[in-house]
Amino acid sequence: MIRKEAIVHKKQFKATYYIGKFFAYLTLLLTSLFFIFPFLYALGVSFNDPTSASFEWLLPRETIDIGSYYKFFVESEANGIPVWRAFLNTILYVSPPILVGVFCSALAAYSFARINFKGKNIVFYGLLTTMVIPGIVTMVPSFLLFQDFYKWDNTPLPLIVPGMFGSAMTMLFLYQYFRTLPKELEEAAQIDGMSRFGIFFKIILPLSFPAIITQIILSFNGAYNDYMGPLLYVNSVPSMKTMQLLIVSTQTSMGSPYPLMMAASIIGLIPTLLLYIFAQKYFVEGITMTGIK
Repeated sequence: MIRKEAIVHKKQFKATYYIGKFFAYLTLLLTSLFFIFPFLYALGVSFNDPTSASFEWLLPRETIDIGSYYKFFVESEANGIPVWRAFLNTILYVSPPILVGVFCSALAAYSFARINFKGKNIVFYGLLTTMVIPGIVTMVPSFLLFQDFYKWDNTPLPLIVPGMFGSAMTMLFLYQYFRTLPKELEEAAQIDGMSRFGIFFKIILPLSFPAIITQIILSFNGAYNDYMGPLLYVNSVPSMKTMQLLIVSTQTSMGSPYPLMMAASIIGLIPTLLLYIFAQKYFVEGITMTGIK
């Protein structure tokens, strides 16, 4: 009797398990479709006639029209900056702030996580306070400072130099991650005579590689998609324009045909998409480990 009840209970458990698993996968599938739909929609519209003003969806077609992509490349040349140059400018503007900025943020995060010094909490919470200040508030003062004091008008330096000092958000993320690393590794290294910098470079950074890559991806996504900064500082020099400025200027010069807008957006999405594809393993691992720990 007990054995029969156990068998029935086991069957009920398996049925409940598979039903739950089915609904879990169904929910994930629907959520994925919800998030990927705008990309598929933009991709479908980009293959329409470049002069069309309609929002046709990915319906079966006899031919695929790539005229919008061709027109975008031609118009970019007419506006004084080819697509490849806009890509290159954008990468040159965002790379130093991301690489150097994340490194400086990691140094600050390690100092707050592991080193005790006078005024530590005051400095730490002071940095965190800067996160609640909207960027729009400091936009005009920063513009006047760069233009009148540093004489950086019509140069990409305002887009590069400030970001190289790191950010409070990146520092906080890495601070939380560093606190979860075992102190025994550092204590053993100190016994062997390793300095703080040696511990940071040879132990902390290798162990924090997923978190570092995560911050690089997030920082790149924010800097690459920035429109207001380049608009303020380099828009008046055609050869210095970024990809976002090129997309907007192309749309303005040709009106706003939807296929051309979508084609330009798809082309502009390529670097971010490639970065995530090649680094998604570390991105997911960094987000997961930081959240769990």
